Amino acid sequence: MSKVSVTRKRGTKFRFSDKERARLGAPSETEVESGTSADSDNPPLTKDQLNRMAVAREVRRIREKTGLSQPQFAARFHIGLARLRDFEQGRSEPDFIVRVFLRMILEYPSRADRLVKMVERDGAVSA
Repeated sequence: MSKVSVTRKRGTKFRFSDKERARLGAPSETEVESGTSADSDNPPLTKDQLNRMAVAREVRRIREKTGLSQPQFAARFHIGLARLRDFEQGRSEPDFIVRVFLRMILEYPSRADRLVKMVERDGAVSA
């Protein structure tokens, strides 16, 4: 059997050629279901696990939209690097305030950056 190497840009859907599709065949829903349920190394995910994965994907998407690496993003927005990694890998979930801040970074990056600099300069949050 020959080795096949495939490269694609992250986030793009993989597209099989007609030849590859015919070689692999399309298993029926029943075959897929029986194969997955028989795999003891791959148990079904719980709703909590699925939610955690969705949050992790969102955190990573927000960081990637800024064009910053994990260390750069963590330093710029004063989020602990280990904590950011835990969020992106689904080991922990950001609390409500961090989620609001991340959403602000996504929706209004210049405003978030300006507020961070203001708090850095003033040293405290004023009412």
